[in-house]
Amino acid sequence: MVSTGVVALAEIGDKTQLLAFILAARFKKPLPIILGILVATLVNHGIAGALGAWITATISPEILRWVLGLSFIGMRSGPSSPTRSKTRKPRSLKGSEFSVQRW
Repeated sequence: MVSTGVVALAEIGDKTQLLAFILAARFKKPLPIILGILVATLVNHGIAGALGAWITATISPEILRWVLGLSFIGMRSGPSSPTRSKTRKPRSLKGSEFSVQRW
C-alpha cells in the first residue's frame, strides 16, 4: 500500500492524471471518467501483451536480442543534451531523448 501511494504521488503532474482531474471537476461525474480510463488502460495493455506474445512467437530469441541491443545503441547514439542552433534557440527533443533526459 505504501509503494502504491509513493508511485501515485510521484506521478502527480502526469498529463493523463491531470486530464482526468480536469474532466472529473468539470463534469462532476468522476466514476464514468475513471471507468473510461480503466477500460482504455486494460485494452492498451491487452493489445501490447498480445503483440508482444505474437512477436516472441514469430521472431527467434537470437534476432530479438540483436534488435534490442541495436535499439539501445540507437537511442544512446543521439545527443545526450539539447543542442542549440546558431540563433541560440534550443531545439525540441524527440520522445526518446526526452525520456532519457528526464532521468
